[in-house]
Amino acid sequence: MEFNDYDFFIQHADINLYYATKFKAIDLAFYIVGNDGTDLLLVPDMEKERAVRESRVKEIAGFGDLGYHDLRREFKDSRKAQAEMLIRLLKTHKAKIVAIPTNFPAYLAIPLAQAFDVKVVKSPFLRMRAVKTHEEIEFIKDTSRAVISAFEFALKLLRREKSCDIIREIIENYLYLKGYLANGTIVSSGKLSAIPHASGGVVEDHVVIDVFPKSRRHHYYSDFTRTVVVNRNDKIEEMLEAVIEAQEKAISTIREGITAKDVHYTVCDVLESYGYKTLRQKANEGFIHSTGHGVGLEIHEEPRIFENETVLKAGMVFTVEPGLYYREIGGVRVEDVVVVRKNGYDVITDYPKRIYLKYFLKDA
Repeated sequence: MEFNDYDFFIQHADINLYYATKFKAIDLAFYIVGNDGTDLLLVPDMEKERAVRESRVKEIAGFGDLGYHDLRREFKDSRKAQAEMLIRLLKTHKAKIVAIPTNFPAYLAIPLAQAFDVKVVKSPFLRMRAVKTHEEIEFIKDTSRAVISAFEFALKLLRREKSCDIIREIIENYLYLKGYLANGTIVSSGKLSAIPHASGGVVEDHVVIDVFPKSRRHHYYSDFTRTVVVNRNDKIEEMLEAVIEAQEKAISTIREGITAKDVHYTVCDVLESYGYKTLRQKANEGFIHSTGHGVGLEIHEEPRIFENETVLKAGMVFTVEPGLYYREIGGVRVEDVVVVRKNGYDVITDYPKRIYLKYFLKDA
């Protein structure tokens, strides 16, 4: 970690702390790193033994080691005691400029700002997380296999079930029993599918199924969407063909060194060539969202694949998910997770894009 603008950085207990330390905090915890070599994981006393076992941080302290319990009796307030504990610790290290992430708790940030020059910054771990290790990519592949299995199970459900809500519930239960946690799964049909994140209704001519679970073991996500054609609908099928072409051409451009904007504008170029509107044209129907987002320990993380100049690096993992949405017709979307390589890409969620239910069921 670079310390160009501050002496210490404090990461509180969120997914960035887990990424940095491999310790899954249940209660409040802090990871403190400094330009003097400080590399400290600070946890409640009851969590200290578990932190020693699980984390990759060499120096681990419990709150009690830093006088927290005496401070709590003195201040008669646990939050004031936590703040004072951090302040005294940092003062022993002669801290002057202390950085905290943008989502740092205000009850701690305000007292720290009264004692030090505090800078609010994006957590440096966000940038580190954008490029995945081989192990992380394998974790995402693992969750991707579970997603595709759940999707195929959902297709079989369509033999007998027409309630999108029930299909969604069964998908999430299926994944839970396999060791994955899915919340907010999208199963939508008809005109409701014109709202990208809407779910529910009754299966009509097509159904959009968007599944994005995480592993309960290693905590990494995947994200996968297919639009299933149930009955013949020319407008939906025309939209779907344009989206598939846009996605395939966008993916074909991916390699280290191009920008996120290059990928996004490829999608816009294809869809606009078919006469569909895009967000680039300030449209409120058509392609109305970004092309994709990073996937890892969170379902939305860096990089963002939109109108930005982020340069793609080998090891970045993100979705490519163009869609078209028209209130009087409905919506379609196709989504895959892609990993950037030096000279190209790999599609982690490799699966057929054109799914006509009657042919799938005939072959099943």
